[in-house]
Amino acid sequence: MVEEEKRSLPELNEVGKGRFDYWAGRSAHAASAKQPKIALLEARKWALAELTAAGLDEGESLDNIDFLLTGALKVNYGMLRANLTRTMPDWLAERWPTWIAGLLKGRPAQYLLGEAPFYGRDFLVDERVLIPRPETELLVDWVLKDLKKEPFLVDRPSLLDVGTGSGAIALTLAGEASRLKVTAADISREALAVCWENRKRLDLTEQVDLVESDLLAAFANQRFDIIVSNPPYIRRDGQAEMDESVVAYEPDLALYADHEGLALYERMALQLEDHLNENGRAYFEIGYDQGPALVKVFEDALPGAQVDLKQDLSGLDRMIRVKLNANETL
Repeated sequence: MVEEEKRSLPELNEVGKGRFDYWAGRSAHAASAKQPKIALLEARKWALAELTAAGLDEGESLDNIDFLLTGALKVNYGMLRANLTRTMPDWLAERWPTWIAGLLKGRPAQYLLGEAPFYGRDFLVDERVLIPRPETELLVDWVLKDLKKEPFLVDRPSLLDVGTGSGAIALTLAGEASRLKVTAADISREALAVCWENRKRLDLTEQVDLVESDLLAAFANQRFDIIVSNPPYIRRDGQAEMDESVVAYEPDLALYADHEGLALYERMALQLEDHLNENGRAYFEIGYDQGPALVKVFEDALPGAQVDLKQDLSGLDRMIRVKLNANETL
């Protein structure tokens, strides 16, 4: 349990400036009766009232509340709505005011819960790693579709995930394509510790290796069939365009890069030829406004390579693929 969840109800009253007195009284009554007395519907309404009274958006607040409830109870949204009259379990009733206090302070719901969904799996997350986003699922889709469309001749294609964070990309690809031999790398030991826990949780220890590395530095003389990366790509002065919770809580090391956010792509572009096997390919998530600039970066560094942009569901440039052998198209 994270430290914030260990705080007592009187301390929470100070955080909320007295706004949690009602919940403290209800929880105390429930504890004395030795059974929970707060319905999920009541807890949901209370939380929404607290968040909207603080000026937070009603729709976003309700999304966060339902995310916490479904995640904590391990039910889907339909099951939650069908069972809102049921009482809240003791352990959740104890945490609930702490979680709502966290939302009031702008802490992401995924960090409060300690989990984030990605490609049908739940990944452990906290402030040591970025929260996996739905856009990144599109990158995973692209890799898997290409792998199915043009399989490698080797029995176990090798894949390197650079800047793995929670391991969402690497572990998802390993889980979806069991013949892949996956290496997950990150410069942050703290991030690798989270990835290690997720690897264990998803029973992928034998299939996925973890390596501490500054981009490709730890892989001298090593080549891979596939390299994939969602590196830091936000320019240093880009915070005005970002959600406040991302700026306040998600790790800077995984967010920002020099040279208008292009620096790490530029470094990897110069090294790709030394780390990809023949007909190997690399996939990168990119910023929505970086497509043309990055096409030039990779084409300049790898003359003759095939460089393709792919858009997200909103039609924005979001992914780039580099294939060394431009004579063969996917």
